[in-house]
Amino acid sequence: MQFNIPTTKTEMYVVLNDLFYYYRIRREGYEEANLQELQLQRLSISQKTDEELLEEATLLLKSKHEREKKEYENKLNSSITECQQKLTNIEENYIKTIEEVNLTYEVSAKKFAKDQYNAGLLNSTFVATQNAIFEENKNAKIVALTQEKNNQTASLSAQLTALNQELAGVEEYFSQIHQFEIYAKVNELASQREQERINAFKYNNGLDEKEQRYSNTIKESKMSLWLRYLDISSGEFTKDQLTDMGYYRDVITCVGGYYDTLEPLQAYRDIVAEKELAIYLDHYYQNVIYNYKVLAE
Repeated sequence: MQFNIPTTKTEMYVVLNDLFYYYRIRREGYEEANLQELQLQRLSISQKTDEELLEEATLLLKSKHEREKKEYENKLNSSITECQQKLTNIEENYIKTIEEVNLTYEVSAKKFAKDQYNAGLLNSTFVATQNAIFEENKNAKIVALTQEKNNQTASLSAQLTALNQELAGVEEYFSQIHQFEIYAKVNELASQREQERINAFKYNNGLDEKEQRYSNTIKESKMSLWLRYLDISSGEFTKDQLTDMGYYRDVITCVGGYYDTLEPLQAYRDIVAEKELAIYLDHYYQNVIYNYKVLAE
């Protein structure tokens, strides 16, 4: 039979099928079995873009970030209110204490004056001196209380200023912190996206292999049914008859024509994997394997 030497595996099988039919089949009346190919549902995933991952990360962390910022603002506002109340209390306590000091020294001065009057010494130098001492002690007490109040007020005022400055910077402070958290979440989502892609790739590859194995099984089944039909209907040519007819010569030429285009080791490994070739080569299949094995060594 005349045929073109194949240059691809697909062409090789086309020629082999033609040879097989030409030499071994060419019978009439056979209706090929209708065996359906296996078609499995592939796993598909929606791969989000980096922009979509950023939007998702921002949305996922939005409530958490707003809560953290609000809680910190409430804490600062509470401290500010507490600080302002302390300032008010210090001022009120100071006024009350000054009034008490003035009253205490006024009462003491009046009592001293009364005692001196009863003793007939109201206009003496001693009375004037003692009154001056009373006034001096009172003023010294007021100065000490005023200094203490001023120190406490200054300290609290500094704290209040710092708290207000911190409150004014809350937005910027949390914006930076939350930006880092968003980027970390984006990286986490990107890792999940990549893992989903890998899982889908592995799963779909597994389906490809299953469909290919099933397809090969269908081919073998069809060929088996065909040969069975020939055996039942009109018998099979003997190997000697096929040899005389030139079948094995043409089949070996076809197979060798394609595999001679490959490196010997590559050809040997591929032929070993192509079990279907045994259908066409019969007992020459092992001979062809051996020849390429020798060339590969």
